Parts: sequence; structure tokens; C-alpha cells
Amino acid sequence: MRILFFGKLKEITGKREIKTNNYRTLNELKNFLFEKYLDLKKETFFIAVNQKIVDKNVKLKDNDEIALLPPISGG
Repeated sequence: MRILFFGKLKEITGKREIKTNNYRTLNELKNFLFEKYLDLKKETFFIAVNQKIVDKNVKLKDNDEIALLPPISGG
């Protein structure tokens, strides 16, 4: 699976993308990311799985694309 980081989240991780196949649920993946990138836990962001925003734990597949998206403000 591909994990994509955008905006400030990209700055925090120092990466635009990482790849992994070790996680079966979104909560498992989030726990990994929060341990690896401690400052990520302080941020507010949305998560999209295969371009759909999710707000609960979902099962993941090896070919999923997960995007971490900071809030967007506009005017």
C-alpha cells in the first residue's frame, strides 16, 4: 500500500510517500505512523483510503492508497 503525505504532514515526515504492506486496519497503520513520526500525533488531518475520506477504522488491502490530508482553508 502507498501512504501519501500532503502539506505540513509532508514536512513532518520528511517524505511525500512511503510504501508498506504490514497493516490490516487503518488503526494499526495510524499507530505505526504516530510512533514513527511523533509530531504527527499533534496534527489534525483527514485520511482518505482510495480517494474516499474515512472517519472510522477500516480494513486495508495491499494495493490501497492512503492519503493523509491536512485541513484546507480558503477564502
